[in-house]
Amino acid sequence: MSNSVCKLTMVCSAFLLLGGFSSLAAADPLFTDNFEDRLKDQALIGEGWTWYNQTFADDTCSGEPTSGFGPFDDGNGDDYDQENRNYWTASDAVGQGDSYFRAGLEVPAWATDEGDPVVLNNMLRVYGDQYYNPGVTTCKRTLIFQEMDVASAGTFSFSFDVAQDRFGAPANGEVTGAFVKVLRSSDGSYTTVLFEKEETNPPVSSTPENANMASQAVDFTITEEMVGELLQFGFYTDLSENLGQGWGTSAALYDNIEVDVMGIGPAHSGSWYNGDQSGHGFSMEFGEVAGSPFAVVYWYTYDDLGNPIFMLGNGIPAGNQVEITFESPVGMIYGEFDPATVTREIGGTAVIVFGDRDNATFSYTPSAFSETEWGHTTPIVDLPLVKIFGIPADKNFSTPE
Repeated sequence: MSNSVCKLTMVCSAFLLLGGFSSLAAADPLFTDNFEDRLKDQALIGEGWTWYNQTFADDTCSGEPTSGFGPFDDGNGDDYDQENRNYWTASDAVGQGDSYFRAGLEVPAWATDEGDPVVLNNMLRVYGDQYYNPGVTTCKRTLIFQEMDVASAGTFSFSFDVAQDRFGAPANGEVTGAFVKVLRSSDGSYTTVLFEKEETNPPVSSTPENANMASQAVDFTITEEMVGELLQFGFYTDLSENLGQGWGTSAALYDNIEVDVMGIGPAHSGSWYNGDQSGHGFSMEFGEVAGSPFAVVYWYTYDDLGNPIFMLGNGIPAGNQVEITFESPVGMIYGEFDPATVTREIGGTAVIVFGDRDNATFSYTPSAFSETEWGHTTPIVDLPLVKIFGIPADKNFSTPE
């Protein structure tokens, strides 16, 4: 451990008839943790989760921090891993209040001493520092995070589920959030070269039986010059005692944490085209069928005589791409709309690769039918696409419990 931490939907069911799903193998994610192998009384959170505290001059934790403290600042590397500070591991001698700060494991989340049934699994509870001096006007940020060397460039997503703390936090305007940071470790300066954050918004819950989660993500782009530097990602809470906020009302619960190449989600849905080829384009819809990710793609294009045609297909998103087998429906007469008159011919295959939620490339291999019927004799390779219109939607597909 270096001193780096010191620097701190839509789905159209009619198209299920289009045939079998297609899929692409996805590589293992860069990091994943769902806390299901944890015990509520273990001493450390485990899996390398660590911590850092920062202080800011104002009461909103904005601008550059004025000070910070974390592992190795005291010269003792034994405290690198964050302790599991929850209600079960806190000292009984002081009424579950001794050293109860930063983060703890809830096993399962929303469990009560009475043994009431709960719907959530094990989760990570991130909150404030109980030793923050009351009455001060500065803001304190508590961070719980992972760190690793940046291995490759690309567009990535740090995704997770968030739930409300069972004590109603955040209750007094405390801020809970997720962050991604890249620090320049190669020259020993540990200056920040990337910092992305997003406030977390847990669904309002009131009982163990109705507690539920929302899926969120922080997207970030790693450039070639960042390769080899230090990547940090995790969660934080901001609180200011001057505003009546406190560690006990600042918590949020997190689960199903993953960092990977940015995958496809419902927010990729929309109208796509290439600006230099305006006049043909795509409608792409990403949603779920029976709880599994699913895509429907419509291509509005032309034959070799300039007549407008359309093709449609479906597929299963895998990583940052989706493979589509198009079908080219012919035969239905306008005004009659009799499905029995339709012939669905294979119109070719396509692979759509997404750089992010607004940029993609389209590659197309014609079929024998599309070559003969529509004159599609030339493949399309890596045609750049941009999304010109989208409907607000979740960034990620929902996570099954």
